[in-house]
Amino acid sequence: MNRTGKLQQRIYLSRKGANTIEFEHEVLRIPLSMGEETSFEIIIHNHGEPSHLHFSLSEGIEDMVMLLQDNVYVIDEEKIAAIARLPKAYAGSVPEPGEISVSTGYGAVKKSFMVEIIPQPIKRERAVIKERKDKGKDKDRYKNKNKKREIITPAVSNKKLQRLTVTVGLASLFMLSFGIVSLSFHPFIFAIIASSIFLAIVIYNI
Repeated sequence: MNRTGKLQQRIYLSRKGANTIEFEHEVLRIPLSMGEETSFEIIIHNHGEPSHLHFSLSEGIEDMVMLLQDNVYVIDEEKIAAIARLPKAYAGSVPEPGEISVSTGYGAVKKSFMVEIIPQPIKRERAVIKERKDKGKDKDRYKNKNKKREIITPAVSNKKLQRLTVTVGLASLFMLSFGIVSLSFHPFIFAIIASSIFLAIVIYNI
């Protein structure tokens, strides 16, 4: 790849001598998801006399790589567009690397570079990975909620303890009033007091 992120292969012709061939990448790696395709460029830089170049594909990549031009006449610089794809027939397997051969000088000089198609996770697999990450986030949220509940729990316990204390106090007053009713010469008045205390206990605990 170049600095812009676009997939490219550069070929330097006659840089080290007449009809010499050099490649920027000895192995051109192309990441692809199953059933998808992408384009790339082959850029030829000629440092010598104008020359004809011929391109050919090895049998291993003929169904995965297509060159839109296999013969080119290069004066200074030329570009060839190409398409790489990963057929669904390769599902569950790793494609074997292949070669793109370049010849010049009427076939006198021939050199090749490797092309390797690297299978990538399909979109569905990416969605599953994202779903797993989201579930992990949900678990973290659940843990945070539990922590908040743990922080709130002591305050709730204090309220319950306070309510229990008041209830016990009122119940004691109720029992005292009931005893006084049994011994008093004015049971009616103390009966009203006892009933009021009992009612207060019920209302307080609703």
